[in-house]
Amino acid sequence: MISPGHFPSDRSHNRSSAGSAAARGGVLIVFAAAIGFLLLWRGGVGDDGPPLVAVATDTDTSPSVTTTTTIPPTSTAPDQVVPGTGEVTDPTVAPTTVATPTTRPPNEVKVVVANGVGEAGLAGGRSGHLTTAGYVTKAANAKSTTALSTVFYLSGYEHDALGVASHLGGDAATLRPAPADPLGLLADDTTDVADFHIFVVLGSDRILG
Repeated sequence: MISPGHFPSDRSHNRSSAGSAAARGGVLIVFAAAIGFLLLWRGGVGDDGPPLVAVATDTDTSPSVTTTTTIPPTSTAPDQVVPGTGEVTDPTVAPTTVATPTTRPPNEVKVVVANGVGEAGLAGGRSGHLTTAGYVTKAANAKSTTALSTVFYLSGYEHDALGVASHLGGDAATLRPAPADPLGLLADDTTDVADFHIFVVLGSDRILG
């Protein structure tokens, strides 16, 4: 028989075992909750990075508007063919203007024709030919005989000299700038030709006649 106020010794032992079991159960619950949270978190993360985000798709089916810009052609005029040449030109391109050399009227050009061959009357005959063409001329004798026919010109009279050479049967190959003292080309008295512009020396090649 058990006395009042006393409990069997094995009941204290039972209470300790129950407390230990409860503690272990609590630990298991916490561990299970942690495992569950981890699984849920892993389920929301992709293999290669953060959770995938859904992208909204534009479902607007309104027709697109296309704007067309028309570039006008640079020219509506057809190419033109230059008569007699067969050359095709673009009418939209301005033609290149080439300045025409300015020549003076023959009566404003004074020319000395000097005989560098020694043939009597040669300078007079060629001088008369230029006079007929309108030039102011003077026949003279060259200071020395020469084989080379030359048309010497003062500065600014190159194109006039070419006209003189052409009238005598020559061309641009006979032209030369006049020396510093062109009167030194002549053997005769030169006082009356000091203001002349072109000095022709007739040579034995007879290019100028």
